[in-house]
Amino acid sequence: MNLPINAWLQHKIDHYHSSLRDIIVDFYMAQARLNRAECTITQLRKFNDTCLDMAELCQLNGDDQSWLHAINKLHQRLIAELSDTSRERLFRMQAWQLARHTLSQLCQQLAHHGNWQRINELQSNFMKHAAWIM
Repeated sequence: MNLPINAWLQHKIDHYHSSLRDIIVDFYMAQARLNRAECTITQLRKFNDTCLDMAELCQLNGDDQSWLHAINKLHQRLIAELSDTSRERLFRMQAWQLARHTLSQLCQQLAHHGNWQRINELQSNFMKHAAWIM
């Protein structure tokens, strides 16, 4: 059975939106666990993995703006976690490591668009919050 291109495309878009809604639910659940004071490193990694899965879904579907938003949101949360002095040192070190990865992804994408000012802002912000590790 051959579907007209418009019907096929609409089906793909609907499937993407459905998958995105499902992973957004996972994101909010992982974020809720991260908001707890007793959050573990495993839960931090789960939050990171969920955000990366969401970004990958966006990227695979050509949704660059949503990819950028997901990676940026993850990066900002990781920066907040590495700066949170109420967290254990090992937890903060893991947040630092994960934030380095998201920073490189963001910078690579922004470099493709020539957004050097935003790259400098992200790198400066990261160094400001990660200075205690150096």
